[in-house]
Amino acid sequence: MTRTSISRREYDEWVREAAALGKALRYPITDGMVNDSAGIVFGADQYDAFQNGLWSREPYEAMIIFESLNESAIDGLPTDAAPYAEYSGLCDKLMIVHPGKFCPPHHHGRKTESYEVVLGEMEVFYSPTPSVEPGVGVLNFSGMPAGGAWPEGIALPTGRENSYEKLTSYVRLRAGDPKFVMHRKHLHAFRCPADSDVPLVVREVSTYSHEPTAAAEGNQAPLPSWAGMHDNDFVSEAANTGRLRTVIS
Repeated sequence: MTRTSISRREYDEWVREAAALGKALRYPITDGMVNDSAGIVFGADQYDAFQNGLWSREPYEAMIIFESLNESAIDGLPTDAAPYAEYSGLCDKLMIVHPGKFCPPHHHGRKTESYEVVLGEMEVFYSPTPSVEPGVGVLNFSGMPAGGAWPEGIALPTGRENSYEKLTSYVRLRAGDPKFVMHRKHLHAFRCPADSDVPLVVREVSTYSHEPTAAAEGNQAPLPSWAGMHDNDFVSEAANTGRLRTVIS
């Protein structure tokens, strides 16, 4: 039978164990971060990930995020510079992904981010060329490295295979590697290798993260023009809808 939700017990065990792991790795996780927005299931068809458990190593799109900092950079700006502030600021978060599981293909129109592997290994799949949006010119300076070819045998989530087609480059990151920068407007996804003995724990430091959930929780937008702004654009429409709400029964 296809799952349509995660039970309260399953969810709490998933998030609390992840929080304990994050704390053991000395990330500043507070009680307020351990909530019903931390665990993300990317779409209604991904709840089967919990049928056999997250350690089953099956390919599904589900992960956990603990965000310790999301600070906009608007204080002291000249008024005429405000429209450009949405590309700045600072965000710091810890992401935890179980073996075989993915953060699905997406890009950010505003956010540039960097990855530092804290535990395990991280497989990153990406497009080395930026996504072009109508009427928006893209400046390139250093650009993204080309990366390597995908290894054979990577199992993708059933029904989502097409959303990975444009992610032609591959890199595998390990704890101790230099930070890997993912430029804005570049499609990307990542996973924890299916044969890993530990979950992937990766620290992301980026420019300000525009999250639609912030407005839903009643938080005031730093600027009126930012109200409802969404900077996470997933290739799969199902992943887009799942990003906003995890169904806990």
